[in-house]
Amino acid sequence: MTLRCGAVTTKDDPVSRGDFERAVRSLHLSDLDLRDALLKLAAQVVSLTDELTRRLDGVEPLPAPPNTPAVVANSGSTFEHAIHAQMQQLLPKIRAADVNGVRVQLDTGDDKYTVTPADIPCAELLHLCHARCCSYSFSLSSADLDEGIIRWDYGQPYLIRQRASDGYCVHNDATTRHCTVHHARPRVCREYDCRDDKRVWIDFANRIPAPLDATTDDDSADKSFDLLERARERALAVRRESLAITSSFADGTPKHPTKR
Repeated sequence: MTLRCGAVTTKDDPVSRGDFERAVRSLHLSDLDLRDALLKLAAQVVSLTDELTRRLDGVEPLPAPPNTPAVVANSGSTFEHAIHAQMQQLLPKIRAADVNGVRVQLDTGDDKYTVTPADIPCAELLHLCHARCCSYSFSLSSADLDEGIIRWDYGQPYLIRQRASDGYCVHNDATTRHCTVHHARPRVCREYDCRDDKRVWIDFANRIPAPLDATTDDDSADKSFDLLERARERALAVRRESLAITSSFADGTPKHPTKR
């Protein structure tokens, strides 16, 4: 027997959703660590192949004698130094190229309770826009996961969970289209400004909504996005997630309860 929040429990008691999600998040983090290790190995293999090719072709000078310190030898003259230098340049590019294929997505924005919400009179517009922004897919933050209020898609971590019936967020009331967890809504929801979104409005000022099936071409936005910056943000998100998991407990309240 063990004690959990003052109650006696047994080893056969059902696992709570919080415990289950914590275990799944740990597995996802391990997957990200393994993926990054493979990317580093790929960078090392490519760097090694390029350096061998240069030396065999006589493009680069011959290696310095064994155990020659890199500070003594000419830049790039020792094999290890040359490989290390190439990896430093190649690894960020490989990580950036891998961004779109990553299986775990995390929001890297600021604390949702400190951001300034967009000044949109949502309640007044629901009869026109039908809260279609609540049907959009986006990732949650580690803080959202720790808080345990917003549900995420177990098959596509950590995207907001959506209903199969209409594609809307599971926290959106299908009858009224109001958010049922408005006080704890994610950062993306708080900062989203629909005024210039052509999927929502033809003319926001005159309250002319776009067709409900309106879409936009996201390819141009993706092409203009700095992939290296996206890779750096992903690395930051992984560090935050690692800290969030290791600083929490399997039972009881977290060390640093999220603000309400």
